[in-house]
Amino acid sequence: MGVLAKLKSWWNHPTFPAQTKLTMEAAPAPVPASETPPDWADAPVVSYSTDLPIQSSAQDRFSRALFAHRIADTIASRKDTAGLVLGLYGPWGDGKTSLLHMIEEHLKGRPDVVVTRFNPWHFTSEDQLLRGFFGTLASAIGARLTSKSEEIGEALKKYGSLLSVVNGGDAATGLGEALSTTTLDELKARVEGFLADGHLQVVVLIDDIDRLDRGETHLIFKLVKLSAGFSRTTYLLAFDDAVVAAALGERYGAGGDAAGRAFLEKIIQVPLHLPPAEPTALRKLVFEGVNQALAQAGIELTRRQVDAFVLHFGNLEESLTTPRQAHLYTNALLFALPLVKGEVNISEFMLIEGLRLLHPELHRVLRDNASLLLTARDNEREQRQQQIRRLMEDATRELTPERRERLFSGLLSALFPRMGQMGYGTEWESEWAREQRVCSSSYFQKFFAYGVSANQLSDRRFQEFLDALPTQSPPQQDAALRELATPEVVASLVQRLRQREEHLTLPIATALAPLLARNGELFPYERGALSTGGPFTQAAIVMYFLIKSVVDGETRLNLAREVLRVAMPLPFASECLRWMFPSPRRVPDEWVFDQANFDQLRMQFVTERILPSDADESLYRQFGSHALAMYVWWHEVDATGLASRLKACLEAGAEEVDTFLDTFVGEAWDLGTGMPHRSDLDRRAYNNIAGFIAPEEIAQLLRARYGALLDESQFHHGSEVEPPLRFAHQFMYVHARVLAEADGQGRVQAVLDGAG
Repeated sequence: MGVLAKLKSWWNHPTFPAQTKLTMEAAPAPVPASETPPDWADAPVVSYSTDLPIQSSAQDRFSRALFAHRIADTIASRKDTAGLVLGLYGPWGDGKTSLLHMIEEHLKGRPDVVVTRFNPWHFTSEDQLLRGFFGTLASAIGARLTSKSEEIGEALKKYGSLLSVVNGGDAATGLGEALSTTTLDELKARVEGFLADGHLQVVVLIDDIDRLDRGETHLIFKLVKLSAGFSRTTYLLAFDDAVVAAALGERYGAGGDAAGRAFLEKIIQVPLHLPPAEPTALRKLVFEGVNQALAQAGIELTRRQVDAFVLHFGNLEESLTTPRQAHLYTNALLFALPLVKGEVNISEFMLIEGLRLLHPELHRVLRDNASLLLTARDNEREQRQQQIRRLMEDATRELTPERRERLFSGLLSALFPRMGQMGYGTEWESEWAREQRVCSSSYFQKFFAYGVSANQLSDRRFQEFLDALPTQSPPQQDAALRELATPEVVASLVQRLRQREEHLTLPIATALAPLLARNGELFPYERGALSTGGPFTQAAIVMYFLIKSVVDGETRLNLAREVLRVAMPLPFASECLRWMFPSPRRVPDEWVFDQANFDQLRMQFVTERILPSDADESLYRQFGSHALAMYVWWHEVDATGLASRLKACLEAGAEEVDTFLDTFVGEAWDLGTGMPHRSDLDRRAYNNIAGFIAPEEIAQLLRARYGALLDESQFHHGSEVEPPLRFAHQFMYVHARVLAEADGQGRVQAVLDGAG
């Protein structure tokens, strides 16, 4: 079923309510992957709507042909020969020109009617306007009364010349003086005589008056007023009465809209208002445009997406009043959909575009207030909602309170669920991101920026990358990942993987896990006061879910073995192993392996990766603080071997003990400046060192290196002493306290034993 057919069937469904109050339910299904769009040079030609008026009643889509025919018949059947001025009122883009074409078409079938169009836009001065008007009239009448053509032309052109403003005089004065002359009366009588002899009526159609500047608007109405005295002549003027009244009000009466309308009442004898376009016809026009735009972009919506769009578009429909708005909306989608294809939730994007065209100020408010719309802090929800409503009211002052409430509750609350009364915690972010919704902080900006910036990851490229993995060789996979994971977007890539980590197919998961492992250097470790490792740690978490998604136990274990075997650099491999650990803080269902299988993986990691790497160069020299986790794995497999190896490394050179201690001291962040500085070697760091090698071994090495400098028993906080010596002092200080504690406990125990 085509998109338009889906849309029509939905609206025509007998159970569709006239007004639907939406409840907060699950979002539409994720947008399916689309085929790669063709290069722009090879793309099909886009057929934008030019908003041209129709030329015939046969093209009428808004049931206005009967109205046009009624006007034409009324004009043609007039018995009164006095001049008549009709006004056809309607807003810009509502179809006034199309209605004039249908009137003209209907009148051209009458042999006693001469129809002519006068376009004031063709003339740039008052003189040209006056001469051009009567020249146009002369040509039209002369074409019908060919035997009198020259005489009619001469009389009308001379009449126009006398009316024109001469010698730079004021237009009103010049026109008034010209009309008072006998010559004008004689010329007018001659023209009327020609029309009477030929039994003709003249109908003059003047369009686009509301597009003239104010001076030209004044002049065209003055022209009509002065020439409307011709018998057998009817003027039909089409314009937006609000625009023209404002322009005329500046010149006549007390000024303002009321004065302009009072003037119009003196000129326009029969005011007619263009019937509003039928909502069903406008809706059909919009849906046809949507269908064309989707087809042009190669986008196929799911039934759920179609339903969501049609349902929520009903809340925009009240603001859609003219065919021009429908055409503008179609053109906007034709342009924008290829830019966002595969990058956003298309049904929601089309609704956001509707807001941009129909409520531009509201669209701006939404664009500029992401934090209010997307935040999940429930303790501030009521205050946030009040602020949102105030902003919305300011942006939609043209709407009634009832209309504004329907827009708020029926559309905006559906697009941005956190605007409503229900609470949505941070756990919803992953689901909304998978569905590419505007309420996701990962996607919000894409809806207003028309696609992906250089610092963002394209969803389309991301999906193409995933789909291709199962059929690619490892070198091809590596090349594809490195091309995708640029430094600017690598964090976004890992975030996207986190959002999809439990929804990948088995072939993709089993290809992706070793690929990420082989390229662990792409995922930087982020420093910071509140940092938890950034992409480095998040990529390891992705690995946990990829391995966990494999149902078969043996296949899962083999995949983990492969990951630990190929993962680079070694700290990234260690981080991946850490997330496989069956932590007692997790429930068994969250374990990726039981303790027995994990012990096998840890043994493999130590024997195949840690020991060979340390044999080349000590871990603490290679990896600094990242070596600590690897020392933990080694210690759990062979504590004696680790202590022996560390002792050998530390005895290899006097400065080795400085480098070793430095490994156990992290960074601290100044709360005032936010700048990092080296922390202290405290009791926790001392205990970590003591877990791998006897503290007395370290103490002996420090005494040998620093000698009398360590006789002073001080902790030396801060930067008063350079780090290596400071850490040595701190280690010896803590070591002395630990020995004192042990000695004190020993004496207490001896007393207790003696008493016993």
